Amino acid sequence: MNRRHLLTGALTLAAASMALGGCGSESERRTFSVEVTSTPITATNERGWTVTVDTAHLSVGPVRFFEGRALQARRFHWYTLIGGTAHAHPGHYSPGDALAELLSTHTVDLLTATTLGDANAVTGQYGSMELTLPAPTSATDAQGLLSGHGMRVRGTARNTGGDTVRFEAMASLSKPIEGVRFEKTLGTEPGRVRIAVNLATWLGRIDFATATDPDADGVYTFPADSQAQNALLRGVEDTTAYVVTWVEGAAQ
Repeated sequence: MNRRHLLTGALTLAAASMALGGCGSESERRTFSVEVTSTPITATNERGWTVTVDTAHLSVGPVRFFEGRALQARRFHWYTLIGGTAHAHPGHYSPGDALAELLSTHTVDLLTATTLGDANAVTGQYGSMELTLPAPTSATDAQGLLSGHGMRVRGTARNTGGDTVRFEAMASLSKPIEGVRFEKTLGTEPGRVRIAVNLATWLGRIDFATATDPDADGVYTFPADSQAQNALLRGVEDTTAYVVTWVEGAAQ
């Protein structure tokens, strides 16, 4: 069965359990809000560049939560940056049943906390999250902040040799990011899910010297076959770039 349809079954099962008045570890319907923010960059990246981010935008949704745990974070080797293949999830991640989902898509400013909306959910043992970063539409990105891409970051990178690169990094993903860790025994207590995007992981592998010549405004971009673009994609796809936590209490 397609796991994207499992949530309906889980909600139906939860409703049936409550209707029958059964005892034990039955599920209950609930909702919780989902917010997206980011973690600032505080150190130089792996290539010796200090990066300052001026703007960062992301297209997010749907977001789905599953019972299966992310057994091992996705790992990459240096040869992926020159065209090699990395093997993700050697622990054979299995998502299991869907427990919650938020189906809407939004363009968010990662430099501020943005609430996406409420996820329809059931109580239970959560283990992982699936995050979709789709190309935006005119409806989800009316201001054109993403220029048609799933993510867009603008900023400045400097190295110890005195080189300065004003850059614009953009990427789109063809499939959702699966197996993001989120381990929580969720009951009916008030709270919300916070997804923090680690910008240092997104930009951590990039050698900004491989960017193109600057445009008329002096901003560098990343050619499709460059080390910079390859490293950017690896960073955005890295499951450890997304730290998911449960924040107790009612929203302020």
